[in-house]
Amino acid sequence: MNNIKQLLTVFLLLIITALQAQQSATITIDAAKKEAAVSPTLHGIFFEEISHAGEGGLYAELIQNRGFEEANIPPGMKLVNDFIVPPQTPGFTLPNNEISNWKMPWEIKSDFPAWSYKANGSAALGVTRTSVNPLNNATPHSLQVAIAKADNNNKADVINEGFWGINAVKGDSYKLNFFLRSNNYKGSVTASLQSADGTVLASYTFPSATNKNWKKYSAVLTATKADDKARFVISFNNTGAVWLDYVSLFPAKTFKDRPNGLRIDLAQYMADLKPAFIRWPGGCFAEGITIQSAPDWKHTIGPVEQRIETYSPWGYYTSNGFGYHEYLQFCEDIGAAALYVFNAGVSCEYRSGTFVDDDSLRPYIQSALDAIEYAVGPATSKWGRVRAANGHPKPFPLKYVEIGNEQSGPRYAERYNKFYEAIKAKYPQIEIMASMGIGDVNEYTTQKMQHIDYVDEHAYKAAGWAFAQYDHFDKYPRGKWKMYVGEYAANAGVGAGNMEASLSDAVYIMAMEKNSDLVKMSSYAPLLVNVNDVDWPVNLISFDNAKSFARISYYAMKMFNENKPTYNLATDVKTIQRQTKQPQFSGSIGLATWDTKTAYKDIEIIKDGKTVYKSGFINDLNNWMLLRGDWKTQDSALAQTAYGAQTFAILKDKSFDTYTLKLKAKKLEGYNAFIIPFSVKDTNTFYRAHIGAWVNQIGVFEKVSNGYDVSNISSAVKLTDTIQPHRWYDIELQVGIDTVKCFLDGKLLMVYTEPEKLFAISGKDSLTGDIIVKVVNAYSNEVPVNINIENTSANKPSATITTLAAPQLTDENSFDTPQKFIPVTTALQGIVNNNFALQAKPYSINIIRLKGSNLR
Repeated sequence: MNNIKQLLTVFLLLIITALQAQQSATITIDAAKKEAAVSPTLHGIFFEEISHAGEGGLYAELIQNRGFEEANIPPGMKLVNDFIVPPQTPGFTLPNNEISNWKMPWEIKSDFPAWSYKANGSAALGVTRTSVNPLNNATPHSLQVAIAKADNNNKADVINEGFWGINAVKGDSYKLNFFLRSNNYKGSVTASLQSADGTVLASYTFPSATNKNWKKYSAVLTATKADDKARFVISFNNTGAVWLDYVSLFPAKTFKDRPNGLRIDLAQYMADLKPAFIRWPGGCFAEGITIQSAPDWKHTIGPVEQRIETYSPWGYYTSNGFGYHEYLQFCEDIGAAALYVFNAGVSCEYRSGTFVDDDSLRPYIQSALDAIEYAVGPATSKWGRVRAANGHPKPFPLKYVEIGNEQSGPRYAERYNKFYEAIKAKYPQIEIMASMGIGDVNEYTTQKMQHIDYVDEHAYKAAGWAFAQYDHFDKYPRGKWKMYVGEYAANAGVGAGNMEASLSDAVYIMAMEKNSDLVKMSSYAPLLVNVNDVDWPVNLISFDNAKSFARISYYAMKMFNENKPTYNLATDVKTIQRQTKQPQFSGSIGLATWDTKTAYKDIEIIKDGKTVYKSGFINDLNNWMLLRGDWKTQDSALAQTAYGAQTFAILKDKSFDTYTLKLKAKKLEGYNAFIIPFSVKDTNTFYRAHIGAWVNQIGVFEKVSNGYDVSNISSAVKLTDTIQPHRWYDIELQVGIDTVKCFLDGKLLMVYTEPEKLFAISGKDSLTGDIIVKVVNAYSNEVPVNINIENTSANKPSATITTLAAPQLTDENSFDTPQKFIPVTTALQGIVNNNFALQAKPYSINIIRLKGSNLR
């Protein structure tokens, strides 16, 4: 019996010791202390024509290049040696009237992209693009088909591939429209959907096509078989010549059954977010690659075959089928306000940066006024009448406009003032967004602005940035302006998106919500990506021509918007770390460069006062894995002798946790300087100290994942002096349990400490009385959390908890498992006097709702 008691005593002591050593947190909420009101418009969406998000995506048209205009060189550009080149004029913000040398590869080699032709059996035909006798001015080219030989058994085919295939669904119908004229053609015309092997999935035959003038042909094709890689075929069975233009094929089923409508699954994803607003059309799309190619909203309304196409800065044409009217209609359909972005007379400054002079700005201002009138003007006004004629007499829900995209500085501010004055004079109810460039709000821009409703901050950040900069919005002044975060995403160091990105996004949203007295609106970017044309590394919703899935971040945003309180409550979070913390930076070390030739020598690793490794490259080169680049020994040093990104060498079969790394480094030539990897887990995963990054300007700690995904994890430190070539520098890394210090020539250069990874906010819903608690646990372990709500009491307290979690940071939804990681809601047990415990799962986003009917 005594032995059993002793064992039980030891067992209890072990449990107590484990509990004392365990990481935990306490969240204290003061239900009587109101803090910032939460904006009802905090969550919106931003839709841009990027990565075929619209053309071949949201816009349900199935025919690519339906107007035969996509071989046109974009306005304002000329073709030079397979590149399209803008006018060689000074850029809008380039100093000293510098001329941009930007150019863009022109990859179109066919006169009729996405179209092809085939002579079956003994048939013979030729196909050319012509500008003779066009359908209208908006579509000056047509496809001429000259059929020299054909019959019922040997047909001449013209084929469209769709957008990486056409998704033919068995039993579904498709609305066909095209224009045709002919000369001496006596046969029939058959339109069909076919598999690659020629199997007919759906077809319709027009018995004759003898008209010499343009005539519209319409039919409905119903698929009897399925194929998600189908193609559209027009077949001819006699000789003669025909001309085709504006060939359109639409699924009969569209979002809300609207003609010229939207793909249901993608539109529904957007609608389910319940966005307060939709920002459109850009983004860079609103700017154009040249000022001549920038979009004009007047080209996007009216009959679709009379709309002039627009070249997207992302490298393809859009038909403008989803135009200004359709955008406004979609906003109305899903209960969102419209936020329309105007061109400010400047093209994309990251491309050509061409612009119109200040004295030529008036037409752009007038175009903005006309667009507003089209949306909200009375049906008796000039553009209100056009809106009514297009089927919508009542005004649309346009509430916001933005002047330009990612412009900044005093020159932009002067233009902004002119737009602002003109718009407010006629439409004082419209709220106006001021661009702040591609980063934070800056006085360089705002100080020249006479009036500001909203500033538009863009925040593309690395994974973990939101943890370290959780107080980012706390630091801004209040009362000067309201803030719109028009584009945000954790998009560096996260591959194409994963749970690590979603945790960062969730914490960033929490930072905005608790600062909603300042941040009134936000929208993630980019929203949609066709996986066949990825223009941006991380996107919210992925799709191909048949399938789609939303990333974990989508569901996090949806959770936050569906559980948005009326106002914040005072919330205090205290995290108690383990008594014995685990080293955060265990792993090997390495050497690296980026577009720089560099030599390293005298590498020494010291742990607990003892040297555990010392280099001697002449004798121990076999201890190093020379992964990328051209590494050679030079005297007693290991030198990278080639340029290139991400050159890399690793000390093999070693692992260190807390230590000091000393070495000497010499820049030989190149753009940057030194990169010292540490905490090397494998060839794809490590941290590094980058000294002389950004073309030898700054020092910064970085995290690398997937081999090449680099994210800054510390603030950039400007170098006092740039790294000089042909001089040895002393570098020292002091790697602690959770902090790394980097010294250059004996002076502290930069420090990185792993940030806290458990965050919480709370608020109250005035309508229901519910108290809403949001907890993000970005640690790799479960964290016991005690939640105490003060200054309220409960009668039979009850609550629910909604959790979105994944076991690994690299986890993500996919086409094969589109809803593998989605929120799960359950009842929360164990609430006693407004105190309750939460076992926060590792890598989890949690929202708790305490029912207001039971609170007082």
